[in-house]
Amino acid sequence: MELKITQEDNRFYLKGVINEFAKFDPLFEFKGASMILNLKDVTRINSTGVREWITAIEKVEPSIEMIFEECPPVVVYQMTMIPNFTSRVKVKSVYAPHYCEEGDIQKDFLIEMSEYDREEGLPEFWCEEYDAPYVFDDDEESYFYFVDLAAAEQPQR
Repeated sequence: MELKITQEDNRFYLKGVINEFAKFDPLFEFKGASMILNLKDVTRINSTGVREWITAIEKVEPSIEMIFEECPPVVVYQMTMIPNFTSRVKVKSVYAPHYCEEGDIQKDFLIEMSEYDREEGLPEFWCEEYDAPYVFDDDEESYFYFVDLAAAEQPQR
């Protein structure tokens, strides 16, 4: 599936695969003050796609604030491994993979980054169907490493 980008005001919805064929032209044409990229429906990113993505982000007008929202795990993994993947971007929210052991159910829960605290950890989620907790299905420190990367990029006061 190729990458499709639709726009509603300053919000861009990306759907599909980010690869060597991905076209980011609508992002370059945007002239507003802030741009929100909803990444919920990005299904895969290959290594060439990472390169294309970084190049595209660098081409967006520097005065435009860029915000990522609803980043699925496939995007979060890239944000954590490739520091330039989120250069000059604010991450508003991500989906965190969870697992209900009782029901063998995997589910992604939306985490608002403004409410996430590394010290307190993730909120608890409950599987109503099996009356059991969902557990985070990754290593929290490494999954949210992009938070540390973003903090390191901030100028010291």
